[in-house]
Amino acid sequence: MKAAHLAPLLAVLLLGGCVEDSPDELSPAEEAACEARGGYVGWAGSSGVEFCAEPTPDAGQMCSAAPDCEGYCDAESRTCSTHFNQFGCYSFLDDTGQVVSICVD
Repeated sequence: MKAAHLAPLLAVLLLGGCVEDSPDELSPAEEAACEARGGYVGWAGSSGVEFCAEPTPDAGQMCSAAPDCEGYCDAESRTCSTHFNQFGCYSFLDDTGQVVSICVD
């Protein structure tokens, strides 16, 4: 390949590093706003989408079934989840108070 033909290819390769944040990532401003609201930034399983896990208004309150919580009722502690984060493996209480174990990726 001639050197003249390499110039456009090099330009494309070099400009590829100048791409803004991926749509799968939160911007620094979005991350800061999330944390300012008491949330935390996480990754959504294998899909690789970054998200803000917002805090729940009833975090840590005692619960005996799903309707008792805004998020989910943790089966082990019998308390409402601290954040709206449905990713990972965990056990929760369903609408009737039965333990359900799930992994969400």
